Amino acid sequence: MKVERFSEEKYGLKGNPFLDDIAREEWLKTWVNREEQLEEWTKIIFNAISSTKNYIVFVIGDYGRGKSLSLLKIIDESKKHKEILPVYLNFKGEEKSKPGLDFMFRIFKSINFDDIRKDINKNDLENAIESLPDDLDETKTILKKIYLGEEERKLALYFLRGELKPNQTQLKKLEVLRKIDSIDIAKEYLSGFLGFIKKLRYSTLLLAVDEFEYLFSLVPKTQQSIYLALLRGLYDFPLGVSKKVNDIANMAFFIATSESSGWYRLGEMGKKEAFTGGPIEPLLDRVDAKTILGVFDKKQTRKLIERRLSYNRIKGKYGDKPLIPFTDDFVEFIHEKTGGLPRTIIVRCGHVLDVGIAKRISLLDKEFAQKALEERGF
Repeated sequence: MKVERFSEEKYGLKGNPFLDDIAREEWLKTWVNREEQLEEWTKIIFNAISSTKNYIVFVIGDYGRGKSLSLLKIIDESKKHKEILPVYLNFKGEEKSKPGLDFMFRIFKSINFDDIRKDINKNDLENAIESLPDDLDETKTILKKIYLGEEERKLALYFLRGELKPNQTQLKKLEVLRKIDSIDIAKEYLSGFLGFIKKLRYSTLLLAVDEFEYLFSLVPKTQQSIYLALLRGLYDFPLGVSKKVNDIANMAFFIATSESSGWYRLGEMGKKEAFTGGPIEPLLDRVDAKTILGVFDKKQTRKLIERRLSYNRIKGKYGDKPLIPFTDDFVEFIHEKTGGLPRTIIVRCGHVLDVGIAKRISLLDKEFAQKALEERGF
């Protein structure tokens, strides 16, 4: 299989850097200036491993401030702990479906079931499944087909991920009686899955949720609070689940959302519910931490410029130093023109670097940067 190299067009602007290892590794090298935030996130990760409660953390920032990169860094940090199973979810492009149930299906769609069985022998997988309570027999059956069977494995995955509406023949093949057509049934499967991974090596399922505000576009305003009620319910999980699961992995939600259309909207919806009641205020009361990503000052801008100018397109890698040195007035110019917005700094510097290399410039200064960006249509 051919693995794509990192490219600014795909990963610096509008692509999904979570798709391949090389892209993630290279994009992570643009991580600068968020050490204080990372310390807070790392503390949450450590606390999640050593406790049984669930966590909700909001990463807030408008376009270009580094929300997706922050989630990538959080996932990367979590991988230092073998007790954590990290999962990335993005709802952009999700088709309209039953409110709330699509959230549950997206969780299962985002889990790499093959990764779970790496370095875990078949006996341990079987014992972990068999250890689940008997009243989760349908969940046990589906997990057996995913991990211990071959013939109906794909069918079981499609079923669990909501990628098919099974008919009676398919249900018979899967050896289950019910479709996953309600949030309550989906929660039963989630509780069984969390019990299953807890019996293996995982104490925490970390869910990095990107483009959270996009969920609101999937349903009418009257139904938007369903997602918030579900999230509150997942925070309290497994409270409210009828099946008996005593020992399950906990969950840590790191949710990236825009400041204007996401976080602000939650606040406005909460105000409307102040006198009528609803799920939003209880959800916000459960938030363990929130991080607002700001723009960069000149010092931070310089650090990001150094990193971006070290990217070698031919090798597809970041080097130890800029390919072309730059002046102080170059930093001031870039900071002024970008307003310190990280994504825009990366894009503008990329264009200036390309022109500089093409023209064999030995030093990047304000005058050259201005001409280069004008040449590129900025």
